[in-house]
Amino acid sequence: MGTETALDRLLERMNEGGDFPALSHTITELNKAVADEVGNTNVLTEIILRDVALTNKLLRLVNAAHYGSFSGQPISTISRAVVILGFDAVRDAAVSLLLFEHLENHAQADALKGEAVESFFCGTLGRMLAGSAGVRDGEEAFISALFRNLGRLLARFHFFEETEQIAARMAEDKLSEEAAARLVLGVDYDQLGLAVAKHWHFSPTILQAIAPIGAAAPRTPTSAPGRLQVVASLAQELYRTFAADLPPDQQRQAIGALCERYKNTAKVSPESLAETVHRAAAEVQKEAHIIRADAKRSPMLKRLLAPEGAGAQAQPGEAAGADAFAEAVVESNGSATDPTNILAQGMQDLTSLILGNYQLGDVLKMVAELFYRCGSFDHVVVSTLDRPSQCLLGRVAFGPQAARLRTVFRVPLTFAPDVFHAALSKGQDILISDARADNIRGRIPPWYAQSANAHSFLLLPISINGKALAMLYADRLKEPLQLSSQLLGMLKALRNQATLAIRQKL
Repeated sequence: MGTETALDRLLERMNEGGDFPALSHTITELNKAVADEVGNTNVLTEIILRDVALTNKLLRLVNAAHYGSFSGQPISTISRAVVILGFDAVRDAAVSLLLFEHLENHAQADALKGEAVESFFCGTLGRMLAGSAGVRDGEEAFISALFRNLGRLLARFHFFEETEQIAARMAEDKLSEEAAARLVLGVDYDQLGLAVAKHWHFSPTILQAIAPIGAAAPRTPTSAPGRLQVVASLAQELYRTFAADLPPDQQRQAIGALCERYKNTAKVSPESLAETVHRAAAEVQKEAHIIRADAKRSPMLKRLLAPEGAGAQAQPGEAAGADAFAEAVVESNGSATDPTNILAQGMQDLTSLILGNYQLGDVLKMVAELFYRCGSFDHVVVSTLDRPSQCLLGRVAFGPQAARLRTVFRVPLTFAPDVFHAALSKGQDILISDARADNIRGRIPPWYAQSANAHSFLLLPISINGKALAMLYADRLKEPLQLSSQLLGMLKALRNQATLAIRQKL
């Protein structure tokens, strides 16, 4: 059976059931959004915001300690994360979280969570080893090292019985993992991982980074992808060295051999590698809650985190305390899904933004995202003044029909006997609880009735010196809006902050 036929068969089996097709679609969308030269923050943010759980996990991850140097303050919105961290870093974080969510939902999840958390450990190793190989982007090193083991990880979760056969052939016939995998699956794990990565439209840089580096000592890389490949390979080999649980003398020899193998491509020593392994283990223990994993599920990490383990690791109870605190934040009344908490944190972030050097578009994106994330609306649209046409045009939109709504929102400032003009001309906040009611139907403009036609919607205009400059629109498609006075007050406060941001730019 040819390699292509075997890969096609495996990919077809993976697509037959479970949530792999949905995972593939989302990761492909994320990669295409980042690769698109004319893409913008809106597209990437929209894709992530479709998944509430992913949004909350991603915000927790980007606020973890290793991102602190980027922001200096908590990040409360995905759009703000994109501005501060960049498209690639946010995409990489989202993709890694999506992968772990997919693995967690598998039937073998309980038995294989140790392997999942070890892949997270490999990514963490990659981030920590990046500087030694001249890689500037630690998050790109993280995703490269994480996905270096993609083929084996997916095989374990989708073809569990076959991977058990592979392990048996290795033990009985003294075969390498590569040779045994080819006998059982028709391809080795690296070929499977690269095929899936291509299927997900990862960049050529990542595809080169996760490709095997070969048995010979790697040459000094002359390109960024080559340096990433060195980091991913070194992280994987270092992980395997410690996972083997060798006697101390043999482990020292193995680490020394690694240093010799990579002496021309990375500035490492046996001492620095051992220290990096223990620091990475402590880091994984602190952050494992983000992927809903337990570092102690891995026998290797359990050994590294034991009190007798050497190196720079967390003090007993320190990481557990961090995990408990993080879970308490998520489960408390002021949780990551509580609307008032989302808006309150967003208000702080927004206030900090406008006190500095900001772009008005970033402010409007943040406000729109916070409105959408509070969970009360199906769609949110921000429209701003287009002076030549004297209309408010849709600029930012979130929700299932966001792209279409952004194009149809064209609200003229000239007189019209409808609720939109009433809100804009008088600077009046309007909440329509039933757009189909007899006393309201005649005040709904035709362009809106033909395109959006939601059951209920909220209009919050932004006016300065009596002139309408923008408007926030939020709707509920099939039911009345349920907004407490506290929530409505916070939404209006966000609108007022947006007004202040616009005023300061005039």
